[in-house]
Amino acid sequence: MEEIKEPYAFVDGSYNVATKVYGCGGYVVANGESYPVQASGDDPEMASMRNVAGEILGATLAVKKALELSLSELTILYDYTGIEYWATGAWKRNKKYTRAYYDFMQEAQKKIRLSFVHVKAHTGIPGNEDADRMAKDAVGNR
Repeated sequence: MEEIKEPYAFVDGSYNVATKVYGCGGYVVANGESYPVQASGDDPEMASMRNVAGEILGATLAVKKALELSLSELTILYDYTGIEYWATGAWKRNKKYTRAYYDFMQEAQKKIRLSFVHVKAHTGIPGNEDADRMAKDAVGNR
């Protein structure tokens, strides 16, 4: 994988089948600093999307962090295609949360230039592996 220039974010999602909790992990890298993003939730409708709910949550939190840091651009590195395709409108948004994600990303792009880079999951890419580990920790899957 070629080196990505700052600012960038790795994001990933996870789901705990036993507890029905979805979560995310990752971090934003800007100005030589790393800012972790990690959270979980158990909203039943969102949880019905399983790990995809965590993927959406992770990308949303990364963009919020970038806005908080007053970044003018952000490259989001992800391993689930919906992160890019729902944000850009390339995929149909059939669920309330995919529509809300699209709306959030469209609004955010008025303040920050977003680009997306797909990375293959579980292939040893350090940032993606870290995000995956953090997402699993967020839902208690360790």
